[in-house]
Amino acid sequence: MKRLFETPWFAIEEVPSQPEWHMGTAPFYRITGPDHILVVPLTADRRLVMVRQFRPARGRFTLEFPAGAVDPGETPEAAVRREFEEETGYVAAEWVSLGSSGLANHREAQTCHLFFACDLTLRRPTPEDGLEIVLISPEALRHHVLTADRDMMAPLGALFIAKLVLGPRLPEFW
Repeated sequence: MKRLFETPWFAIEEVPSQPEWHMGTAPFYRITGPDHILVVPLTADRRLVMVRQFRPARGRFTLEFPAGAVDPGETPEAAVRREFEEETGYVAAEWVSLGSSGLANHREAQTCHLFFACDLTLRRPTPEDGLEIVLISPEALRHHVLTADRDMMAPLGALFIAKLVLGPRLPEFW
């Protein structure tokens, strides 16, 4: 494996092809970096806490669940608490791990650790710079998904997993 490019946030590596992959002889290129977390936060009045932010890679503002990187030496549990408060100003009394997986398995080597948070308290009313906090009802989220740009695959996948794991603790979205 050969590192071809590196930034503070990610690196690109060339990985020699292996016969058992059945992908020919050309090398494979993958993106590596720190693992990350994503949280599905639910308020007492059953609204989701989401963030709107500009994403240069997409060239527009997107609506997403709070997420972020796991720092070196940090556990995913510590990272999710830190990132959630940094981005939204909220803290949660209850955290449930919903498991982990890749997000873009075709190119990314990182793991995303998914969490559910509830019993929220707004500790700091000003979110992280560049973020707008959006409290969204199930109905409004459904409308957004059906009518707006669909830069929401990760949030929708997270919501689907949360619903499967938590059942009636989450409101119906579909």
